[in-house]
Amino acid sequence: MNELPVTGEFGPSVRRAPVLICLGLILIYPLFSVPVQGSIHDLVPRVGEIGARVVTEAAIWTYGAIVLAIALFWEKRTLASIGLRRFSFASLWFAILGAIAMVAAGALGAQLVYGVLHQAQHADAQAAALVNGSVVYALCIAVRAGVIEEILFRGLAIEQLMTLTRARWLSAFLATAVFIVIHALHFDWIQLIPIAAVSIVLTGLYLWKRDLWANILAHIMVDGVGLVTLALQTHKLAHQPR
Repeated sequence: MNELPVTGEFGPSVRRAPVLICLGLILIYPLFSVPVQGSIHDLVPRVGEIGARVVTEAAIWTYGAIVLAIALFWEKRTLASIGLRRFSFASLWFAILGAIAMVAAGALGAQLVYGVLHQAQHADAQAAALVNGSVVYALCIAVRAGVIEEILFRGLAIEQLMTLTRARWLSAFLATAVFIVIHALHFDWIQLIPIAAVSIVLTGLYLWKRDLWANILAHIMVDGVGLVTLALQTHKLAHQPR
């Protein structure tokens, strides 16, 4: 498969239909993933807690795989065209730099929301309830978020929007804005400020290096550390003597 032009120009090999379908599926991804993840409690009585987590994770991964398959096999896009070239150790170093920048940006955003504006802190409690003291599940969520969200909202969304708009920065802005807004399904609007700060770093990292491996690893590192920490804290509190 020949790599699509990254300038956003329509050529004879560029198909609008799969691009629009992919973007539509990316847009409604949270409307699928959030209810599916929320259905765990309903599934537990039928298949058990581990079974419920496996079923819901499999459904979300399948959704992401379908979107990517449309881009690869119908649109005829290559993995390289969304930044998934051969992995190198340089990707790891840029991921570490990106993760450090994400933590710094998120800390500044959190300081503004919780330190300056004195808003109630709900995000940690919501995330802790989600992982429910399981380190393994926390890592699974972090990997899933890093892989699927970076492929959909950085690699595919930015590149496909460039195909439509022919404007690199506009495409990046639109993809990032949508990524930020969809988090309102999980968190209060005011809590979108630190999320926005982190999202801007991830978008900047992708625009700078166009190396989606770096984005994926940075995302997994930050989410993994945060969610595992919350899982350990929840587990510790649950097993404290009363």
